[in-house]
Amino acid sequence: MVIIAEERASRPYQFDIERENTANGDSNYHASCPFCEGNEAMTPGELAAFRDGNAPADSPGWTVRAVPNLYPAVVRNGDVPAADLKFTANDVLQSSMPGFGAHEVIVDTPRHLLSIADMDDAEVEAMFRMYSARLQNFRKDPGFAAAMIFKNVGQAAGASLPHSHSQLIAMPFVPESLRHELERARAYAESAGSDNDSACPWCDRLQHEFEDRCRIVEETEHFVALCPFVSRFPAEIAVFPRRHAPHFDELNVIELAECARLVRRMILRLEKATPWIKGRLAYNMVLHTAPLRHETATLYHSHLSILPSLSRAAGFEWGTGLHINPISPETAASRLRGVDL
Repeated sequence: MVIIAEERASRPYQFDIERENTANGDSNYHASCPFCEGNEAMTPGELAAFRDGNAPADSPGWTVRAVPNLYPAVVRNGDVPAADLKFTANDVLQSSMPGFGAHEVIVDTPRHLLSIADMDDAEVEAMFRMYSARLQNFRKDPGFAAAMIFKNVGQAAGASLPHSHSQLIAMPFVPESLRHELERARAYAESAGSDNDSACPWCDRLQHEFEDRCRIVEETEHFVALCPFVSRFPAEIAVFPRRHAPHFDELNVIELAECARLVRRMILRLEKATPWIKGRLAYNMVLHTAPLRHETATLYHSHLSILPSLSRAAGFEWGTGLHINPISPETAASRLRGVDL
């Protein structure tokens, strides 16, 4: 499935002026940045915000803001010009549908910072609480079947603005990759026997990782960070809740704060473990959560993936769908554990 969103070609691109702006003075505010505190009029009206005191909407005084994406990949009214639709859903081989959905930007912090590593624990915790709040909002809307949250940090990871922000896209269907994961989880549960129809492949994999320990980077009371078995990308990290939590927004406030602190430490470890990179480490962070409503959603195990931009897909990867990882997850985990924080 492919989403055609020509409007996104018009989105602003500011990485070419990042060094100039930072060199001119205070790096915590940029007059040209729509996400800096004081520039609220440069974004669409906010959908939600955490604020200090009684500051009105779309004014300074916030810690995290959620606003509609000005250059959305999908739109709520699914308004796609009929003249641009080359094929219809009746065409067996080539079909299309209006790009219905919701596309939001979550501005992680009012300060002009690039990465989670630049934020303090309180800022990352507030960001994760907003993630949970927005997911809960979409779980109440019957028009959406799935939602995902992701961060693109740095030019090499696909970001167009250097101010730390996240994005949420809600869809009226379950994406193929998530549907495939659910199918595999259901098959796993069925293979475990009728008396264990709630068996979770992720829970069982975590139990194996706790016993093996060679891919674990760090553990906390409620979470574990590890380099996944046969990971696709060098130094890829997955952060799992120890308990079976299908929906990320099911995590309580204490768990969200603990997860946020652990994720921030993982980014710090990645940055310190890659000193050869010129400039800052670019990375993607993807939040994997169960569909908003699905008969097998309870089988899912929510988690986060951190994908540092240390290699690029080339002809073999594009041609086969396979990945070549030059660093084994066992080696990556060992190096990351050895980082002194």
